[in-house]
Amino acid sequence: MSSETLFNLSPLDGRYASDLQDMQDMFSESRLIRERIHVEMVYLKAFLKATGREDWWQDAYMTIYTDLSKTDLDYVKEIESHTKHDVAAVIEFIKVQLPEKVRPYVHFGLTSEDVNNLSHGLMIIGARDILLNHLKGLISELSNLGKENRNRRMIGRTHGEVATPTTMGKEFALYALRFAKMYDELKSMNIQGKILGATGNLNAFIGTYPDVDWFDLTRGVVEELGLEHTLFSLQIMPGDTYATMLDSVKRLSGLLIDYDQNIWTYFMLAYLYQKADASSIGSSTMPHKINPIKFENSEGNAQIAESSLTFFSQKFMKTRLQRDLTDSTVKRNIGVAFGHIVLAIIYATRGTQDILINEAKMEEELANNGQFFSELVQLVERDRGASDGYDHLKKQTRGKRMTYTEMVEMMTEAGIEAETIETYVKGMTGEICDKALEEVERLIA
Repeated sequence: MSSETLFNLSPLDGRYASDLQDMQDMFSESRLIRERIHVEMVYLKAFLKATGREDWWQDAYMTIYTDLSKTDLDYVKEIESHTKHDVAAVIEFIKVQLPEKVRPYVHFGLTSEDVNNLSHGLMIIGARDILLNHLKGLISELSNLGKENRNRRMIGRTHGEVATPTTMGKEFALYALRFAKMYDELKSMNIQGKILGATGNLNAFIGTYPDVDWFDLTRGVVEELGLEHTLFSLQIMPGDTYATMLDSVKRLSGLLIDYDQNIWTYFMLAYLYQKADASSIGSSTMPHKINPIKFENSEGNAQIAESSLTFFSQKFMKTRLQRDLTDSTVKRNIGVAFGHIVLAIIYATRGTQDILINEAKMEEELANNGQFFSELVQLVERDRGASDGYDHLKKQTRGKRMTYTEMVEMMTEAGIEAETIETYVKGMTGEICDKALEEVERLIA
């Protein structure tokens, strides 16, 4: 990591820069310039064809976008220092590289928002794909833990109290499934884009070229870029699809927080522990400690992302009349939220890779807390006609700790067969775990 990262304002570009290079590339100023040039060139090609100037276009013109260099980017910023307008700088940059006769048709009829909405849409879709790639890695780790620990029994806990047994594998499998559902939801989403002019009615376009099928032309450009075309907009592209996708990512942040906090709790209960790194230090004063710092880091970053994404999804649903510019600076910060959620996934994945199962502790807890059997006993008694079965077991077991062996002896004396006891303890945990993992494979295929 370069020492220059010591001086960055944000830890995303500083401390964590090496983890977020792909996201930096997706949301940098250079990326926004690239996407604006991309949009302009795709539109120019379509415009020349639709207006009978197809022979004016040369495929070599597209290298203005595909071969964009650091020197080119610096030149765009130099132009902007004079124009004081970022899209105008892109337009001028493109024009100087084209023949004189083509130059008047660069950005013809477009408003800056036509270019910006498509550019930001492409960046969000790209960020979504980066996020999904990282999320798939976490799901894979959870699925593996689910399979490996399918039958590793442990006390279930409801309200933190001892409850019916489950398995650690099923816990991991359920998280794998929940994340896989989020993966599938996000993968299916797209961002809408538009080319509709100053107030969303194609006035300038139809006024200058009334014979062109502008609906078809604009749809073709938007779809060639990989976005979902819409005809319904103000000057500013309504932020509904932005808000929908960012709300989905926000819920993913919430799920990550839930996962991190529950895994943290299992470490506290000593059901889980971590692989030891001989060179690392867990505490500056207590040498024995191996803190769950990866999950704590993940939780903190997921909380930042959740907060930011809540703001973004609310913000993008609002604009004054046909347009105001408050969204412009806000959109430049979407990458910050994506950076934090991706960082949260990265650290949750690394933490998950370090998880070890303390089977002895889980069996010890099971052996010392047999009071959960009261659920089975009260049901059997009620099934035998004892309407007060629940109250009877409540008096015997509530607030008491009874060993597994003591409860089995009590049940045996009550005529409950060993097979019934074994079936109850096992439940359908294994089968549920298997079905969850099958669904995971389907969702992320």
